[in-house]
Amino acid sequence: VPLSVDGANRIMEREFRFQRALAGTGVPHAEPLALCTDPEVTGAVFYVMEFVDGRIAGEPIPEELGGPAASLRIAEEMLDALGALAAVDHEAAGIADLGRLEGFLERQVDRWRGQLESYQQREIPGVDEVTTWLAANRPSDTVPGIMHGDYNRHNMLFAPLVGQDAQTRLLAVLDWENATVGDPLMDLGYLLAGWDDADPDLPTRAEAVARWSERSGRQPVALGWYAAMTTFKLACMLEGVYVRQSEDPTREASEFIAQLVLDLIGRARRLAAEGADW
Repeated sequence: VPLSVDGANRIMEREFRFQRALAGTGVPHAEPLALCTDPEVTGAVFYVMEFVDGRIAGEPIPEELGGPAASLRIAEEMLDALGALAAVDHEAAGIADLGRLEGFLERQVDRWRGQLESYQQREIPGVDEVTTWLAANRPSDTVPGIMHGDYNRHNMLFAPLVGQDAQTRLLAVLDWENATVGDPLMDLGYLLAGWDDADPDLPTRAEAVARWSERSGRQPVALGWYAAMTTFKLACMLEGVYVRQSEDPTREASEFIAQLVLDLIGRARRLAAEGADW
């Protein structure tokens, strides 16, 4: 759903506050320098943050970041930063008001199913099966904390390698527009949903969970549920993108996105079939 100007302004303020809350934590981020809430200056609320001279670890990983051989190191850096984020005390950081904790998990399935139904124009096999399973297997307890909301390596900057002994290093996690105070396991589930245990260049799923747990001080449970839930959520969001493209006469709808939505629902079905715990 397209944002109003007021909605976009509120998100800009939230981004600034979340990044400011990371000061002094182990979460690599760009330091926010100033927030301007007067729309008369540029026409909208905006903020300024420091410049970070890094590179995105795309696919394939650029040679200046170490190439494919850096996959393990990049995964470890991402897990360490995500664990550090989950360890941040959101109340002490002054951002407890940036989330609605009561009923957070209970809202997720209905919220995203309702969002999907508000714009869905085609049959998407598996949606009923996935949402039924998610509703029936929802974890009963949650420990609140900061969620990034779109934690993947395309939203990160890594330091280019300089010198023979240099190691790939995460400089900054970017794009905090989806951040909220909720359940940090949503981020971990999102990250691990597409994890390939058979990939020799990655930690196993169990190793990844153990590393995150050590850094965060949390003991994750029911990660299969979180992986399925965040996969379903992403499918709903991308279907909205596809529908908006389809309705815009000046654009051609992406068949790649259309197929990706179907693939994500298929993945959510497989994750549900594996069970609610890994």
